[in-house]
Amino acid sequence: MRIKKYLYAVLTSFLLAGCSLQEEPYGFTSTENFYKSEADATAAIIYAYSILPEIEYYSRNFILITELPSENITLKPDAGASNFEFDELRVRADNPDLTTAWRYAYIGINRANAVIANVPGISNMGEAYRDQVVGEAYFLRALHYFNLVRLFGEAPLRTTPVTSIEQINSPKSSMQDIYKLIVEDLVKASDLMDMTRREGRADKVAAWSLLAKVYATLASAKSTASPGYDFVTGADEMYAQAKTYADKVVHQQGVYRLDPNLKAIFDIDKENGPEHIFSVSTDRTGPQEGNFSKLPLMFIPYIDGAVFTLEDGTPVRSAWNHLLTEPALYNSFAPEDKRKTELIVSKVYVDGEERVLGINDYSRPFTRKYLDPHQVGEQTGVNTPVLRFSDVLLLFAEASGPTTEGYEAINQIRERAGLQPLEEGLSPEAFRDAVIQERSWELAFEGNRLFDLRRTHKMEEVLEQKYGKAIQGDPYFFPVPQREVDANPNL
Repeated sequence: MRIKKYLYAVLTSFLLAGCSLQEEPYGFTSTENFYKSEADATAAIIYAYSILPEIEYYSRNFILITELPSENITLKPDAGASNFEFDELRVRADNPDLTTAWRYAYIGINRANAVIANVPGISNMGEAYRDQVVGEAYFLRALHYFNLVRLFGEAPLRTTPVTSIEQINSPKSSMQDIYKLIVEDLVKASDLMDMTRREGRADKVAAWSLLAKVYATLASAKSTASPGYDFVTGADEMYAQAKTYADKVVHQQGVYRLDPNLKAIFDIDKENGPEHIFSVSTDRTGPQEGNFSKLPLMFIPYIDGAVFTLEDGTPVRSAWNHLLTEPALYNSFAPEDKRKTELIVSKVYVDGEERVLGINDYSRPFTRKYLDPHQVGEQTGVNTPVLRFSDVLLLFAEASGPTTEGYEAINQIRERAGLQPLEEGLSPEAFRDAVIQERSWELAFEGNRLFDLRRTHKMEEVLEQKYGKAIQGDPYFFPVPQREVDANPNL
């Protein structure tokens, strides 16, 4: 059963239990008649997950604000002004998409805090499952804070449920304190969770994977003197931790692995394939956006309003042509790279007639990572990937450096893409630069590129010097939303 289908039932149980779902401002809930049973615990954790596929989070907004500032995508000419601020790296504090990103992360944090505070007190449920639920809440809280600290830098830390307006007026915490909490939460999550795959939910491997990414962020930011990371004690120590946790994922579990077939990874009928460690789950039969996803429509071009087909016969409905692949990314692939030839569509067929999509055309080559041939109207069931095995394998390579292990890891990715092995004998800096470049090809359109450029102190070098984009604001942290500053005098 999809997590979103299950959500409908648990929301009803919230209402029957007298638990308010009103969020003023961050998911206030009454506990008087709730948190009494295992069913209540399950309902609470599914409610915590349900913030992720909202339009304002992973089903649209998060991808917009993390991909547009990079060299991966740009916008159609008549897109909204708020989107263009991200695309042109001049984001204002009153940008509504920015405000949404902050707000929804804190809604998610409050829901996770409610689970952490209340589920341990439910005595009439099995200990193992109670631990699992609480562990998932720690994972979710860490994910939200990791997003916040990478987007905004310093931000308020809230570790207990917010139940009144007065509680939101907390000051910023340092990045050091936020990262400390993220690591602590993920260690607890990995200790509490098991390795059972539950569709749309996190497990122990997801916690290891996110820990690897957190430590790699700290390590690379320290080694490159990326702004804001002076507090990190040492890059080598952080890379050692990143390698430890990435190694657990790569070599010490049997649930997830590299999928040999690139197209299969993003096949809507194989969403629980071996490579998906954690994805945000949606359901095309849901009653409203946030249950289903319209994210694919942002990428799919409008071609005569027709249903066109891909070379392999996959049917695709014309859509919004909102997000356009940039020449900078498209032209950076080697011609034989399968991540270009198999995962970026450059040729379609309309009524049997071939149409070639030019990279400088209005309707350009587009990613097939977000396609649902079974969509109902504008409703799709496409999941948004958050952690994939290849992501962690490349983190393992980065942390290992130019060693036998490091080369073996990155070359697994290159071999699957149809490329020759990486040049031998690279320095540690050159090798890690090569890994970051490999990540740009492997994880394109998945919300990673901005963070990789920020943590490696390469925003100016890549976007300005290499691709000629003008950075008009702070390239490393977005401003705290003006609405939040106005509401909270301590900000």
